Amino acid sequence: MTPRADSGTLRDVKRQGEWLQRWSERMQRRLEQFRVQLSRADAIVPLSVLGLIAGTLAALTVIALRLLVDYAQVALYGIETPEDFEAMSPGLRAGAAIAGGALVALLFRFIPDDGQRVGVLHILERLAFHQGRLPLRNALVQFVGGAVTMIAGHSVGREGPSAHLGAASSNLPAQALHLPHNSLRVLAACGAAAGIAASFNTPLAGAAFAMEVLLMEYTVAGFAPVLLATVSATALTRAVFGNDLAYTVPPLSLGSLYELPYILMCGLLIGLLAGGFNGLFQWVSVQGQRLSGWQRPLLGGVLVALCGLLVPQVMGIGNDTVNAIFAAETGLQFLAAVLLVKIIATIGGIGLGLPGGIIGPTLFIGAAAGGLLGALGVMLGINGAESLGLYAMIGMGAMMAGTMQAPMAGLIAILELTGEPDFILPGMLAVVAATIAAGRIVRRESLFQSLLRARGLDYRNDPVVQSLRRIGVASIMDRRVVALSREASAASVDRALAAQPLWVLLRETGEADLLLAAVDLVRARRETPDAQSYDLLAVPGERLLAVPIDMGATLQEAWDKLHDSNAALLYVISQTVPGIPRVVGVLTREDIESSYRY
Repeated sequence: MTPRADSGTLRDVKRQGEWLQRWSERMQRRLEQFRVQLSRADAIVPLSVLGLIAGTLAALTVIALRLLVDYAQVALYGIETPEDFEAMSPGLRAGAAIAGGALVALLFRFIPDDGQRVGVLHILERLAFHQGRLPLRNALVQFVGGAVTMIAGHSVGREGPSAHLGAASSNLPAQALHLPHNSLRVLAACGAAAGIAASFNTPLAGAAFAMEVLLMEYTVAGFAPVLLATVSATALTRAVFGNDLAYTVPPLSLGSLYELPYILMCGLLIGLLAGGFNGLFQWVSVQGQRLSGWQRPLLGGVLVALCGLLVPQVMGIGNDTVNAIFAAETGLQFLAAVLLVKIIATIGGIGLGLPGGIIGPTLFIGAAAGGLLGALGVMLGINGAESLGLYAMIGMGAMMAGTMQAPMAGLIAILELTGEPDFILPGMLAVVAATIAAGRIVRRESLFQSLLRARGLDYRNDPVVQSLRRIGVASIMDRRVVALSREASAASVDRALAAQPLWVLLRETGEADLLLAAVDLVRARRETPDAQSYDLLAVPGERLLAVPIDMGATLQEAWDKLHDSNAALLYVISQTVPGIPRVVGVLTREDIESSYRY
């Protein structure tokens, strides 16, 4: 009985093993089909599904970060509410800022320079030069470093860590599934947009930021998944933190249409301020490169501590101070002081490498600048004191638009942050004026673009590159290809030709990989039917130089590889099984050129 039972058990185990193998092969085929769908330029439906998932993952990450920061601030400083740095003693404020800088310096002391790159700038760099692949190490550094800087009260926003962590939370699983690179770019933008939306409770502004700053284009295939990601992220964070707006705005309205010329001038002035801010920020960042990676954040922490001793309101995100500006509870001297010191604390902190966001401080600076111009307008009799909050709102949108060169994101962000529809008319005027002043008068591009150029990186974003980045090679490759070794038996040749290929890839030739037209091999087989084997290098016919490219690559990568290698064609390989590349297609210059869409 025992041998029969054992043999029955072995048969069951064998059947289970065979079933698992069949199931695994079926899943691999479906996953490969899904990859091919994603590689298309019009893959709206699969990308939209992934966008919803990306938004959920981003929201969970942002919620964890925000809960950690809020709990740590209350527990460590003995304050009743997070961000209440004004209630802390001067010594505790300064000590917290210096300790935060020291902890970040200690973290950077053991992390290589490339692992210290975080935030929106890091996302842009990976989108432009690394096919949208985000490393896990940088994401971990961002989580720890971002939490430390926010807990310490440095002059940073939480949207930078939120954007980076949101992008990584969807991008890293996509990399593990070997999804095509064009979808990695969109998923990184989905995660970043969802992170910003979850951080500020602004779904539309997060989407606009991703399209204007990260992807720098508006397409249906890109915008739909990004928008769904921000919706799912915002819904989840609202379930945890509520539906309250980031700022408390009193009822506001434009006093008179005669104020519009002054609002236009305010937009121009804030645009000039944004241009100067970008230039000074870039200069500090470049000069800071002379210091070692751990010295920069330590110096930044000391600088923020000094600023916090002078004006406590500049520490942290500062939403309570912005609310006071909206309510006209601040005087002219206070606005001037907080504006100047906030600029110093932000440029000195983030410019020297503290891992935090720049948008939050930009909104604070814009509110202070707008409130200051509104107070000057009251003194000159241009506007009434009841409209000071309106000018603060205008300043926020104008400063963000001028700094990022993203007018739509700036306008939408303020509309969603404040919930004030009456802001549209004056806001549009100020945002456009600020964008023109910063970009054309001061001649400053987006802060992120200028910092990339300072690193020697040029973000190519012309229409041709945009079009080629949207499409994966898997969607247009010719699958009629087989691979044979140089010495091929007649039987292997017959099996290969039975698939009716267009190309035969010659491997193991001792030289570069070559492609032989299948028709030449068919002719040789007919002329010498009794041959037992064939030397494919000796078969009459033209052989073209070919180089490999991964199935997940975009057409931009394919075009660059053809240009750099001077090869005639590319053969596409799939590496879903590590160490076992499989030839799945061929790509020509004509295929790429015919797929270009403007």
